[in-house]
Amino acid sequence: MYLLTRFIAANQRLSKAIEDRLPARFKRHIQTLYKYKAAELINRRPGQVVLDIGGGKECPFWQYLDDPRRHFIIALDLSEKELRRNRQLQHKIVADAAASRFPFYDGSADLVVSRSAVEHIRDNAAFFANCARVLRRGGVMVHAFPGRYAPFALINQLLPNRFARRLVGYLHPEWLEEDNYGFLAFYDRCYFSAVQDLLTRNGFGNFKFEFLYYQSIYFNFFFPLYVLMLAYDLIASALGSRNLASGIVVTAELPLPPACSA
Repeated sequence: MYLLTRFIAANQRLSKAIEDRLPARFKRHIQTLYKYKAAELINRRPGQVVLDIGGGKECPFWQYLDDPRRHFIIALDLSEKELRRNRQLQHKIVADAAASRFPFYDGSADLVVSRSAVEHIRDNAAFFANCARVLRRGGVMVHAFPGRYAPFALINQLLPNRFARRLVGYLHPEWLEEDNYGFLAFYDRCYFSAVQDLLTRNGFGNFKFEFLYYQSIYFNFFFPLYVLMLAYDLIASALGSRNLASGIVVTAELPLPPACSA
């Protein structure tokens, strides 16, 4: 076991040496993009009602807000245990974001945001419909999630969840402290063309997609595999294969009625 641990550490050092030479834009982290985007939308005006879907144990954009107290931020999560750990927000609701009885009034929110939640929702057709219903006209949503067809996601879909969680924890012990991986993922419609269809179907406009392709970091425990996956990532990025993106950040607006859009 000790020798295996040393072997993995040596491979990770080699992989890191390659990673350090990659363009910064290529290896951007999806969670960093999301934090800044969500904070930018919240900071643009005071007094906004924000639904943080999959809010869990922390509010990732909290530290980037000019004054969090100027907004009404609600965390929604299926896990009461996770919400109890959230010390930043006072308003927390245990609920299913894709349920037909979504616990919010129509047109009651200015923003709906989520980080690494969409892939854990069984029915994203219902979820996006809920987003459209709960948003006010002119309201915006932003979601960050992994792509269904990224190699790591395909592997995650094949492996039993308990085994996948243990495997990731063993191969990437540096992620254990984050404690935000390993939840059961379905990747329902988690790719560009399917999400675009959901947005159109629910009346959203002003779509903006940001695509990320660097997922070979998952395979840095074995340097030859990391290099192989990196070649895949670079090719997918160069080709602009949006459905093969390993990460997606999507922003969309629920347009104002025609009479109010002038």
